[in-house]
Amino acid sequence: MTYDLITIAREYGAGGSELGRALAERLGWAVLDRDLPRRVAERLRLEPEVVEAMDEHPPSLLARFTSAMLVCPPESPLFVDTSVVLSPDVVAAAVRAEILAAAANPTAIVVGHGAMCILRDRPQTLHVRLVAPIADRVRRIRGRETLDPRTAPAQLRKIDDDRNAYIRRYHETDWRDPLLYDLIVNTGRVAIPELTEAIAELVGQAVGGAARTAEA
Repeated sequence: MTYDLITIAREYGAGGSELGRALAERLGWAVLDRDLPRRVAERLRLEPEVVEAMDEHPPSLLARFTSAMLVCPPESPLFVDTSVVLSPDVVAAAVRAEILAAAANPTAIVVGHGAMCILRDRPQTLHVRLVAPIADRVRRIRGRETLDPRTAPAQLRKIDDDRNAYIRRYHETDWRDPLLYDLIVNTGRVAIPELTEAIAELVGQAVGGAARTAEA
């Protein structure tokens, strides 16, 4: 099969963003990753920081109560009045719309945000999940962030739990389900450069190209 879209699910610190960038450069594909909150913010006419605070997090009890009071289901129009309070469900709907837009204009790589669930039935889509031992993930994160080594493992597990809760709420599944993926890789054993070449070969791209961004 020839693939024209890749989704990357990842444990925090397993190298999802690194793999996304490497594949974008190797294949010459667009990548949708950390700029997704900015795109969602533009769609909802908000500051990016507002959306980033909710990015891949399940809504709190208070937020769920507020959402119910707003009576704003996910399928409602996305340009809602968010001047008073922002519904987490509206943000999730906007995320879904951005991922579907990316899928409508392949070739593309989508990192996180439940893309493997949103695009589960889309043909020519390769679904990848990255895992790694907690010690390897802490080392990778400490290379770019300041972490207390005593509390870092708990912090990483909390982020993973939040992401799984997000997937459970909006996609009614567990992100650890192996049947969601075509390829599950332990990046504690397989280096990102090696994995990049393996996926490029699997996708069927013989020659890489210059990366193009998803800014359009």
